[in-house]
Amino acid sequence: MNLVQGVDVAEYEPRVDWRVLRSQGIRFALIRATSGTGYVDRKFADHWAGARAEGILRGAYHYLFAEEDAKRQAQLFISTVGSDKGELPPIIDLEDKYNENASAAKIISTCKAVLDIVEQSFGRKPMVYSRKTYLDPRFTQNGKAPLWAKDYELWVAQYPFKYDPAMHPNVNMPVQPSGWKEWRIWQYSETAILEGVTDENNRPTRIDLDWFRGTEAELYQYAKVQPAADQTYTVKAGDTFKSIADSHQLTVTELLDANPSLLKAGTTLSIPGRVDIPEPPPDPDPDPKSVVTHKVTKKDTLFGIALQYKTTVDAIMAINPQITNRNIIFEGQIIVIPS
Repeated sequence: MNLVQGVDVAEYEPRVDWRVLRSQGIRFALIRATSGTGYVDRKFADHWAGARAEGILRGAYHYLFAEEDAKRQAQLFISTVGSDKGELPPIIDLEDKYNENASAAKIISTCKAVLDIVEQSFGRKPMVYSRKTYLDPRFTQNGKAPLWAKDYELWVAQYPFKYDPAMHPNVNMPVQPSGWKEWRIWQYSETAILEGVTDENNRPTRIDLDWFRGTEAELYQYAKVQPAADQTYTVKAGDTFKSIADSHQLTVTELLDANPSLLKAGTTLSIPGRVDIPEPPPDPDPDPKSVVTHKVTKKDTLFGIALQYKTTVDAIMAINPQITNRNIIFEGQIIVIPS
């Protein structure tokens, strides 16, 4: 079985050097954008732009709160991602946390409503993230997955993982949830430590790892992106590996991997192709019916924000569950404004 390496990130991985990740074979990233009706991941914009700048294919995901309004969840996700919709399908994340008390019927109906709205906006059928141990008991009607589940590809979670290419499939390969399309992406670890991923204090922090099921060529075909062709470069006097790598927006590791011979004047080097993802179109003028958000500044108070948008503190708190104290908000925090 062919597999291509990727990662998934959220604000829990606050500092990511995407060029260093690319040099370790990372070819795609799944990035959390939103949760429920009122939470925007504080690192989404940085991760989204950073991965794109290094030619790493991207898919955005939304964490579903089954008992919150489906339309508002979809609108928050759509407005947060904006016109740069990424190269991989949008994803709806289905897990038990925050959904422990929701009925199966409610989970299914809210999920399908969000999927439909997101598909219409993105022009592409979304993917669903979950695991067999959640979908089989909690996402069923009369003991079976809803009939429409077979139309959706899965990003499936299952660990621990032991990779032996001579033993595919093996006992650690993910078990297919009943009634769904075969998994397309597999999250196989949530405890990896990779160079280039640190916390706010520059200490190594854990990151999730994923496999795309297919070859690298199939991944780019799936993403509808043309892989870049390799180039050549003739070494000049005074050149170093670092200067050449920097001039081609590569790491020294990538350059050395492509050129095992010694660096000599007159040598022709192979320059690995680097995917350049096209610039996204500008965001359209805001739809007056879409979700309005406010990024908190250092001088903001919740009362002042309420006055600015002609609403009340209580109304803001009602749709922003992350705010638990009306006197405490944080610079950089994204707040959803009541419509």
